[in-house]
Amino acid sequence: MKNLLISILLLVLTFPALAAEKMSAFDRVMSSNTINCAYYVWPPFISKDANTGELSGLSHDIMTALADSLSLKLNWSTEINFDAMFEGYSNGRYDMICAPLFSTPARARASDFTDTFAYLPYYLYARADDTRFDNNYEKGNSPDIIYASLDGDMNAILGIEEFPKAKKFSIGQNASQADPLMAVVTGKADITTLEPVAAENFMKSNPGKLRRVAGAPVRTSSVAYSVPIGEEKLKAMLNIALKTMIETGKFDKILKNYPDYNSVVLRTATPFEVKK
Repeated sequence: MKNLLISILLLVLTFPALAAEKMSAFDRVMSSNTINCAYYVWPPFISKDANTGELSGLSHDIMTALADSLSLKLNWSTEINFDAMFEGYSNGRYDMICAPLFSTPARARASDFTDTFAYLPYYLYARADDTRFDNNYEKGNSPDIIYASLDGDMNAILGIEEFPKAKKFSIGQNASQADPLMAVVTGKADITTLEPVAAENFMKSNPGKLRRVAGAPVRTSSVAYSVPIGEEKLKAMLNIALKTMIETGKFDKILKNYPDYNSVVLRTATPFEVKK
């Protein structure tokens, strides 16, 4: 009898844990009125004050406006690295990644994404005195060429898909967007790819060291927010908020505060025509 009572007690105590484990990200958000955010540091998308830990930047502003429109708060709880950014979904450590990502087939194996809300180009970069690849990217796809690859980033995906024959100089999880560019400058690699604002900021700090290779973007990719696979209610809510920000001009107003990105971010086309 005593063992039976102990078993029943243990079973009852287990129910709350099971319920919490099965709670969806959407239910967590709605019950707490808070989105637990994962984020990566990539100025000016997300900047972090080294002294106070305070976050700022373009994506910080977009997510703040989005949360306000939904009457939700943001808890920027977890800083992540590109090569392990989806791991926290398995244990509910965060509800979404509150910094934009390129939605790619490789990432779709571990994450779902909101609708595309913008497009961003990635260009090819080489040392300032190296003109071999101008308007001829195929020269970079050679076993004699070394490509600087930032693990987990779009840069690494482009290295595999666009320059598969090139040797890879792999840069690990604690790296920043400046590291593949520095690898090119220091001769550890010949080429790399990056979005233009981060690259321009690097070149301003390191004048005469690096250049954007002449030619079109290596790829222009869709930008979205990452959510756990299966979170259809959360994704639908975010999509409505993002669509409203675009339709009302709020998204453009935020971008105008960041003129470098305002000039390179490609907007999604509206599905209607305004008649004058």
